[in-house]
Amino acid sequence: MIDIETVYWISNPAGIAAIAPLVQGRWRLTEGSAETLNRGYLDTFDWSVYLAGATLEWRSAAPPPVLIWSGLGRADETLVQVAPEEPGFPGDLPPGPVQARLLEIAGVRRLVPVMGIHTRVRHLNLCNPRDQTVARLGLEESRFRDPRSGATGDLRPRLRILPVRGHAREAEALRDALAGLSELEPAASPLLLEALAAAGRQPADYSSKPAYSLEPQARADLATGEILLALLTTLEANLDGTRANLDSEFLHDLRVATRRTRSALGQVRGVFPEDQVTHFKEEFAWLQQVTGPVRDLDVYLLAFDSYQQALPAPLGADLEPLRAFLQSSYVGEQDRLVEALGSDRFTRLQTDWRAFLEAPAAAPATPNGARPIKEVADRRIWALVRRVRREGRAIRPESPPQDLHELRKSCKKLRYLIEFFQSLYPKEQSRALIALMKGLLDNLGGYQDLAVQAAHLRDLAQRMSDAGAASPATLLAMGALIGNLLERQQQAREAFDPVFAEFQDGANQRAFRSLFRPVRTSVRTASK
Repeated sequence: MIDIETVYWISNPAGIAAIAPLVQGRWRLTEGSAETLNRGYLDTFDWSVYLAGATLEWRSAAPPPVLIWSGLGRADETLVQVAPEEPGFPGDLPPGPVQARLLEIAGVRRLVPVMGIHTRVRHLNLCNPRDQTVARLGLEESRFRDPRSGATGDLRPRLRILPVRGHAREAEALRDALAGLSELEPAASPLLLEALAAAGRQPADYSSKPAYSLEPQARADLATGEILLALLTTLEANLDGTRANLDSEFLHDLRVATRRTRSALGQVRGVFPEDQVTHFKEEFAWLQQVTGPVRDLDVYLLAFDSYQQALPAPLGADLEPLRAFLQSSYVGEQDRLVEALGSDRFTRLQTDWRAFLEAPAAAPATPNGARPIKEVADRRIWALVRRVRREGRAIRPESPPQDLHELRKSCKKLRYLIEFFQSLYPKEQSRALIALMKGLLDNLGGYQDLAVQAAHLRDLAQRMSDAGAASPATLLAMGALIGNLLERQQQAREAFDPVFAEFQDGANQRAFRSLFRPVRTSVRTASK
């Protein structure tokens, strides 16, 4: 016996009268209060709350306004904390149980409205012969408003039964009594999910990593086009959030989709006309370039607290003028980014690229366009496995940073290709190899990123000094930070050999070979 609430759909609000005969003799119903609830449901753009198995609700009219975390399962926990204002970033919330949970799952993402629901509730009390309230009933009539489309509509009325502490047995008896009532039907979905369905939406309708389901014998040009079209959809889904600068992940995901598009164009070779490939590679390179400055500033500002914590307390405080300088630069760079994303060049890129990908499929005149996609994928992935192995083995203690940077680029291309085509291969094996590549890329990326940050900070120190925006104390703190970054870069360099040794491990190399090495067929030709 579980002391939890039960929710029914009710065919007609007047149908509540059918309950009265079922309770007569053992209980009686008394009229309670009425209230109106304005519920604003929130989540991150990538649905981190829903994917954690919960909904997040802000009740602005509650005295005081509260934020409610509710598990999607009937017996899941409910967390409540006061929230005077509609929350944006979890870190801006007052400390409390809901904020703690959000900080675990949302990262740097902003909470955005996903649904508004207006509910009128009529309360009834179920009393026993001793006039003790043993359960509370709520008749709810709700109307939704979708903040994305503006669509509105009515939802099915609900009857909610809430047991009173110490009377779970009687609440269970009430549920048994109502079991055969034709006017009631157990509610199959939470209120938010019902509203999303009524608005023609579904939760988790966005992911930064599209899932592809490819057939091994599919034409290579069509399969590659499917991948690129999904990447374009991801890119476009992040445009509004990037323009509005809602949070840094919109631009990050836009740039990742751009980078993956460039990688696919460059690595899946011979499936599209070369002149088209050249043109679109140039255009996406331009997009990567114009989105770079804001992303660089995002990285520095997001890491700023860790920069300060890496230094002794007095030096960390002296970095604050650097934060102000970065924030001041951010405004101008964001304006330039918005201008670029509103330019005729970007509009043409969107329009032309989508038209190219959605054009009717004609017989390809390219070397690989009509070949089975798995054959093309095998050859290209195996070539990159061999390149990574060759470039990694050539790294020596005296190798210049550029050699590690080139290896990183090859590793990234290899990882992207395995991710693009992993539906063509055994799931567990391909996932294990993707995880292996991520580990290698974490090391190489950390090494490269720390070097870039140190160089940029040196440039910033000079610019701030020239502009009179940095005191000697700030310049000293920046110098100490640069030293810290270079020390961490050296640590990443020293960790490279054991990380690459794992890539070279015999079992991992056999896995690469078994999945991707092209099958060689011998052809016996008849003598003339």
